[in-house]
Parts: sequence; structure tokens; C-alpha cells
Amino acid sequence: MKSQPFSWRPRSSRDSLFPSVHKEWTLQRPKCAVRSYSRSALFSVAAAVALLAACLPARAQSGSVAPNLDPANPVVLTVGVPRNFGYLSTLWAKNVQVPGVQIEYKYFPNFVDMLTAFNGRQLDITEIGDVGAAQSFAASKGGVRVIAVTQPNAENTGLLVGKDSPYKTFSDLKGKQLLFLKSTNTYLGVKNQLADAKLKEEDFKIVELAGPAAVKAFQTGQIEGYYTIDPNMADVVEKTGARQIANGVDMRIENLYPYVSHQKVIAEKRAALAAFVQALADTIAWAQLHPDEQATLVAPKIQFTESAIKTTFQRGAKELQRIDDEFHARQEQNLNALLAAGVLKQVVAARELYLPDFNSSATPSNPAAK
Repeated sequence: MKSQPFSWRPRSSRDSLFPSVHKEWTLQRPKCAVRSYSRSALFSVAAAVALLAACLPARAQSGSVAPNLDPANPVVLTVGVPRNFGYLSTLWAKNVQVPGVQIEYKYFPNFVDMLTAFNGRQLDITEIGDVGAAQSFAASKGGVRVIAVTQPNAENTGLLVGKDSPYKTFSDLKGKQLLFLKSTNTYLGVKNQLADAKLKEEDFKIVELAGPAAVKAFQTGQIEGYYTIDPNMADVVEKTGARQIANGVDMRIENLYPYVSHQKVIAEKRAALAAFVQALADTIAWAQLHPDEQATLVAPKIQFTESAIKTTFQRGAKELQRIDDEFHARQEQNLNALLAAGVLKQVVAARELYLPDFNSSATPSNPAAK
């Protein structure tokens, strides 16, 4: 079955509805009896009032408390941070916190370990691929939902060949070994490439490896074609001189990064999750304005070079996207294609997987001040 191409239209800031509600600082005039004061005393009082007025706005700018959150009794959110991709490593590196919420970051160098922890209810939120989100939804019988999702990261995934290899196109690799995991959206991309080139899966030798073992197999020349994602892709190109001959745009996959939580957490910690999504949106916006600082913070945390980090986010998503009817329709098509490819084992409805409940928090508030 040939998958249909995806189309994605970025939304403008005018599509941002329901701005976040923040408490405002107000200064109430105290009721007091009229008295006579000396001129020097009046000057002292005036100076004190002026100082108080100057201090109040500064305190408000440090972070407003969202409704239904109490800084004296913060809600704890445990966030799983993957090494492989996404923006949670930036929040972790900055130690982003929210008034009324205590965010506890847990870093996972191994993605499988993080996914196991999340599915075992040890994490409230994490960041996974669109296929992983659908698989977790199915495995939990609807207990896992997406509360926010990035724009497409199609240029953050691709097909690499060796520096001195003769291969220039996907078709050139016919009869050679291709390295990727069939449990990811890469498999859908490969199927699209096969259809476009009028080739069959049997025309290639597929090898399934991940992590350091995959990198080693490619670097030692055991594998001719290596599908991977940033920042690993940028890192391998930088260190070995490998060439990228296709990306997610060519493969017709969006490569979304959804942020998932459990239905129970959504029900019990809704206000905290909304505040977290707002902080995520603001951090993504901050990263667009401060790429050098982001790279300096994140690189030592996840053990990739600063240049690989900068390349990753230069060609990645620039913001979260709204989960609306258009989005649901596009993802329904994607989920059906994944089902037809055998990546998904059962039907998953986009409207059930992707929740629009947190759309009002998915737009940056004041990124320049973060």
C-alpha cells in the first residue's frame, strides 16, 4: 500500500487562542485615619511607597502562579529526559521550574530504559516519537495521552552513507544493508522510498540495531546505509565525514515529538501539566533566540558536541503546534499508514491519542524574558 504524502502548513501567531491566565499584582490603598505629619516624615513615607511600587512588578516578572497552583504546596511532576532527541534536555539543562510546581528531572541515556520507566508509571511526563506515543496508547488501552506536540522535525532524521562510498541515492543502495528499527517511523519512510523507487523490501538487507552498536556498525563499514536522527546524525556526520543522501522530507514522514502523560496524571495534576506545557513552549522560544547558550548548556549534559546541538535545533521544530481538527486529520492518515506498514498492531484514533486540552498553554508567553 502506497502511503499518501503529508502536507504541513505552519501556523502563525494569530492562530494562538486563549492566552494564559496569570495572576496580577495589585496594590490596595490602606484605609487609615487622616493625620498631620511633618514634611520630613511625608518624604520618608513617599520614598517607602515608591520603593514598594518598584519592587512589586519585579517580583511579578519572576514568574506568575497559574490558577489552582500553590507555591507553598507545589505539585510534583517527574519528567523523563531522553538523550536521543527533543527539547526536554534543554529544560533539564536550564533546570526550568514553575511556581506552584516542583519539577524533578530524571535523565535516561538509554531510551528503552526511559520508556520502561514511563510505562511503569515512574514518570509523569516524557518525550517520545509519534510511533512510540501510539504504541504506548495501545499498550495502555488508552491510558497514555499526548498533551503537547512539536511541529514536524522532518530534517532531523535521515539516511547516511559513508564519506567515500559511491552511493548518491536510495536506489543506489539496492542489494546493500540498511540499518534502522522497524518499530519506528523510519520504517514508514523506507516504505515510501521503496514505493517511489519502484523497489521492494526484499531488494535490500535490513539490519535492526540501535544506539552505540548501530553507530559502530556504520563507522566500521559493516553497514552501507544508516538511518538515524539528530543529534546523533549531526554528530556522526561531523566526526566521520558521512554524507546524508535523504531526510524525512524525502521520506515523507513528519517525525513529530509528542509529550505524553498518563490519564490518571492528567486528571489529578491538570493545572501543573498546563504550567509545564507553558514552560516548555517558552523554553523552545528561548532556544530560538539563544542557540549558542542552549548548545553550551545542553552539550555536556547529553555528551554531544556543541556544534551538533546547534545543527540539531537549527533544522528542528521551532515551536509546539496546536492540536486541532486539521492536525487530527493529518495524524489519522499517518496512523493508518503505520498500521498498514505493520508498525502498529491495532487501530489508534488520532482524536483519542492527541488531546487538545492544553492548546492554550502551547503558545510562548514572553520568551525574551525567560
